[in-house]
Amino acid sequence: SAILEALLENSYTALVVVNSRGFITMINQTFLDIFELDKEDVIGKYVTDIVPNSELPEVLRTKRVDKADIWQLKGRDTLVTRMPILKNGQVIGALGRSIFLDMSGAHVLMQKLQEREKEFAITSEALIESPHMVYVIVDKDGIITAMNQTYMDELGLTKEEVVGRYILDVTPNSHLPEILKTGRVDKADIWPINGRETIVTRMPIVKDGKIIGAIAKSLFLDMSGARVLMKKMQESEKEFRAISEALIESPYMVYVIVDKDGFITAMNQTYLDILQLKKEDVVGKYILDILPDSGLPEVLKTGKIVEADVARINGRDTVITRLPVYKDGQIIGAITKSLFLDVSGAKIFMKRLSDTEKELNIYKEEIRQTYRAKWRFEDLMGVDQNFIATKSMAYQLSRTTSTILITGESGTGKELFAHAIHNASSRHLAPFVRINCAALPENLLESELFGYEEGAFTGAKKGGKPGKFELAHNGTIFLDEIGDMPLTMQTKLLSVLQEKMVERVGGTRPITINVRVIAATNRNLEQMMLNREFRQDLYYRLNVVRLSIPPLRKRTSDIPVLVSELIKRINNQLNTNVSKISYKAMELLQSYSWPGNVRELENMVERAINLADMNREDSLTIKNFPSLVENTYFNHQRTLPEAIESVEKQIIIKALKSAGGNKTQTAKILGIHSSALYRKLNKYGLEN
Repeated sequence: SAILEALLENSYTALVVVNSRGFITMINQTFLDIFELDKEDVIGKYVTDIVPNSELPEVLRTKRVDKADIWQLKGRDTLVTRMPILKNGQVIGALGRSIFLDMSGAHVLMQKLQEREKEFAITSEALIESPHMVYVIVDKDGIITAMNQTYMDELGLTKEEVVGRYILDVTPNSHLPEILKTGRVDKADIWPINGRETIVTRMPIVKDGKIIGAIAKSLFLDMSGARVLMKKMQESEKEFRAISEALIESPYMVYVIVDKDGFITAMNQTYLDILQLKKEDVVGKYILDILPDSGLPEVLKTGKIVEADVARINGRDTVITRLPVYKDGQIIGAITKSLFLDVSGAKIFMKRLSDTEKELNIYKEEIRQTYRAKWRFEDLMGVDQNFIATKSMAYQLSRTTSTILITGESGTGKELFAHAIHNASSRHLAPFVRINCAALPENLLESELFGYEEGAFTGAKKGGKPGKFELAHNGTIFLDEIGDMPLTMQTKLLSVLQEKMVERVGGTRPITINVRVIAATNRNLEQMMLNREFRQDLYYRLNVVRLSIPPLRKRTSDIPVLVSELIKRINNQLNTNVSKISYKAMELLQSYSWPGNVRELENMVERAINLADMNREDSLTIKNFPSLVENTYFNHQRTLPEAIESVEKQIIIKALKSAGGNKTQTAKILGIHSSALYRKLNKYGLEN
């Protein structure tokens, strides 16, 4: 199985294969990256010309198999496996595999081991954290130096209760002391852990010909993905358990599993494709009826493990591993794994994988295009100092992953800021998913946010549907109008934000999510909390960082900039030719209070452009804003003194501009005394 695992690309494993004369015939990308070489620089070269200290020529000469040897490659410790490749008993090549021990996640363990025994190094394959795999490592004296979290969870122990103790004190039935004593390798042994059956591998760790430790790896057989196969095996023979490593679907690998009588219990899709057979044509048949040259009956008879044998399948060379499967010392089945050596010739089998991958990529791209942020920071226009400060703060927040609460009146551009923050963040290639919490009824909001399983309710889609949180995985979810979310949904949202997991409506398993949350509201959440309309704990979960967008009436200096940009954009949309706005019309726009903010401004400008275009005018004037004129000067909701004051303020502003800000000159233009002007300037807040 070492050969099979090695031929798969792995960023921690460097692989080289040589022919019977020591010339390199295959290498993987990791090998090339380590030596900073291209493939054409290596293939066909004698191995020691590339790796001067290589011992593969010695393996070719002696046919020996080296396992778990520590070796230096480019100054990095690696665990080296070397073995000959045999065909009809003759050596036709050799394989070398180096697994780097300084992989991420192993640093702390390596330091611990080195402190204990300088020369001690461990199998990197065992460092995989998986809920389906447990491992334990001991030193030469049987003292535990490492155990993964899954194993500790199974035993109900902590790291402090395990590391440094003798293996038999923790797992009384362990065979590792025997491995340390004999140096043997146990493969495909069935072993119970907490009542659950596992496939266990035990092997010594060797350095300079001496055993310096041992490792046991166990993989649970009740893992998802193996269940269908397990059911099939149990129907065939109750005690049969297969090697879980064989369950890998790969276009380069074929496998077949038989029970103790030689009847096929499983065959992977790649093998079926090669033989041009269907599953029902194979399962339950005697192995020699399907594969007349199979060596599995011999393995069942002798219990012999056959490694690195070469056979031909459909005229193509493969490296074959055949091994028995044991339980309680009895052979209960056997497995053949074959891996093609002519990797370039696997294109036929890659097509099926490639087609699936293409479909997946198309689906991912559709999601990305559907759920993508449209606006960037350069689209947020304004010269007002408060607005610039808000924009600068938003840009700084885009560099973090903190939850953001955006507040501001309706129409101020809260959504635009959310888009811009996502587009400037490290998540910009991932989805940006918006949901309006006020637009959906409560009974639909939950399924939209969290998704649903098939049959969850009447009308649920076949196969179910992912929710917005799932769609936003690794990206950003924008919860607009969060203040309008019903209280019952607030409780569920809080749970999702705390646990970082969602559970679909009608589902039973939690789904882990990684999303950044941006929420927005135009409501006063603090007052809503006092009125018990908004959960306090959710408020504090959302209000990690607050971004307040100023209303347009407080940034009137931005109106000319916004109008200029709006005229360009709307002209393009409507195919009109209105190119400018009159001075008086701009004054009118700046004098209005804009309760609908930028959204109202955009609607007003678009209406004015339509009116001007109908009259074949190329400039916007006051007459193109009839509703605004009426609202400004003849707003019947205002009292007469309020209307007079509004007009008086505009007249003073106009006079100040005409006088260039000179107060004395302004008073003369208005025909009033300077002291009267100063009183009015103070009254209307125009001192500066």
